[in-house]
Amino acid sequence: MARNHVLSLLALTLLGVEPWHLPLLLASRRFASADESQPLDRVRLQKGVFLIEKRGPAEWERFFDFVPYNWGPYSRVLQSTVDQLLAAELMTATVFGGSRYPAISASPLGERALDAVVGEIAAPYLQFVEQIRAFVTTRTFTRLLRDVYAAYPEYAMNSQFAG
Repeated sequence: MARNHVLSLLALTLLGVEPWHLPLLLASRRFASADESQPLDRVRLQKGVFLIEKRGPAEWERFFDFVPYNWGPYSRVLQSTVDQLLAAELMTATVFGGSRYPAISASPLGERALDAVVGEIAAPYLQFVEQIRAFVTTRTFTRLLRDVYAAYPEYAMNSQFAG
């Protein structure tokens, strides 16, 4: 069953970056840094993809519709995409002690799927993904939300965050 998901996801890609590439790129170990102090969990993944769309290349805008939600910008379509990537075994979710959400990473199969795509992406775009990953994984939850809300206050209106 997972193989069919992989084939259907890979069939979406003709050339260039497709929506499902963004969370997979962000979750790839190739963009991780030694400075990461926080796991790439679902909240950080949401914020990271949001920032990639808002601050990244024009070609990557509007892949996902974000709305103000409990912890800031949130996309149901992005969450569904991540769930599909997990079901297709292109991503893994690892539970670790003391955290509400599991850490999300690209699986070996996901890393191989990215091998074909990474060569098609300009180096500055890849560096940008690395910078966004560092941004979301080196901040505490409180600082991450404060920084996102400071830059995009319209996404704070439904937040449960009181910090």
